[in-house]
Amino acid sequence: MDCFKVQPATGDNGGDARQRGHEAEESRVTLWQRNPLPKNAENMYYFSELALTLNAEEAGTAPTDSRLRPDQRLMEEGKWDEANAEKQRLEEKQRLSRRKREAESMKGMAKEDGTPCDPYKALWFEPKEDPVTKELTHIYRGGYWESKEKQDWSLCPNIF
Repeated sequence: MDCFKVQPATGDNGGDARQRGHEAEESRVTLWQRNPLPKNAENMYYFSELALTLNAEEAGTAPTDSRLRPDQRLMEEGKWDEANAEKQRLEEKQRLSRRKREAESMKGMAKEDGTPCDPYKALWFEPKEDPVTKELTHIYRGGYWESKEKQDWSLCPNIF
């Protein structure tokens, strides 16, 4: 991406365009230039090195961190068939987990007012109504940073 110095126009209708173009060319400054794409970029959505590093694993995160998804890692390596098979395995595992929670919820576990319990409860967030939009949103309830500091992830389910 280049930028050029703005040149004042002189003469009728801006003067001699060739002269203005020459002066502008001399003032060219390259502001930004893209880096070459990584090897096998065509197999990885043509992601740049930066895009690939945005999803880099970080030491000490919860085992439920989405950056740890094995199907995602395989996709980033360009291993499409393995990534698709792993994605199918993960989705089936999620479906089984949801069915199990729903079945446990139906075993008579209900709130005092008779309404059924929510079959899923997030670890670090709680559902709240946004006072402005009146939409359901999730608010951080605490605990993540304490668990990270202690490296105690015993509350985290095995989702992968």
